[in-house]
Amino acid sequence: MGQEERDFLQKLCDSILNADKSVRFAGVINSEGKLLIGRYRSDIPSPLIKANSEGDTKANSFYSAYQALAINKKFESDLGQIRFQMTEFDKVTLVSVPLTATNDRFLCISLDAPTYHERVIPKILGIIG
Repeated sequence: MGQEERDFLQKLCDSILNADKSVRFAGVINSEGKLLIGRYRSDIPSPLIKANSEGDTKANSFYSAYQALAINKKFESDLGQIRFQMTEFDKVTLVSVPLTATNDRFLCISLDAPTYHERVIPKILGIIG
């Protein structure tokens, strides 16, 4: 990833973090589940999901979100393009959004729970354009 893309993605993540106070984390992963760029809200003492010290991307929540999106891509020809996917847990809501037509970059967002996602997700989609 070049510096220009890195800067663009960092600005995107910063914009998402500033969109609503319920956004805990905004990051971008690739199609292998590798976190390319990401940032937590400044007042988050520690992430709910600890990083895997062995670097196994397949064990993290971001890769799981990507896998769910990839599985659901097969329905697009009948149902239309996936706009986002959301998984709600007791402690956090995870939202994944495809960023590219080639499906090689995905925005991953975590929201405080409970959150009125009906209010937050349109803000996020508006930033992405």
